[in-house]
Amino acid sequence: MRYVDTDDIVERDSGRHISDIFAEDGEPAFRELESEAVCKVSKLHNHVIATGGGVVLKESNMTELKRNGIVFCLTATAEEIYRRVGHQTHRPLLQDPDPLAKIQSMLAERQPYYADADHMIRTTGRSFGEIITHIKRVFTKRIRNPK
Repeated sequence: MRYVDTDDIVERDSGRHISDIFAEDGEPAFRELESEAVCKVSKLHNHVIATGGGVVLKESNMTELKRNGIVFCLTATAEEIYRRVGHQTHRPLLQDPDPLAKIQSMLAERQPYYADADHMIRTTGRSFGEIITHIKRVFTKRIRNPK
């Protein structure tokens, strides 16, 4: 399968970095560009589509992604997410005096939306290989036995 990331699509189509979009136009403008990217990529076949964690905040994004595929939500504890990305300066929502608290807040806010995914996969304490094996198993089973 081919791989595509909606953040890459947003940056390519807008000609700007996501951090610049947030700084210049704000989160609502970014979310609109993100939705446009979701509409484009959700029509692709035989692709793995990566999205940012906030894509779930707009119901139509999930509808589009589910129309042509299986939505997996990869979950982790707030502490694990902070360990993985807390040092990255290109994440506008984490440019906060207390990024761990910000992650905890975003997870709590988004949890009901994440629960709408077809499959939730806990990634904390699991290797990349274990996660991929789990996804392949679920995907293969789903393809053989569609809903």
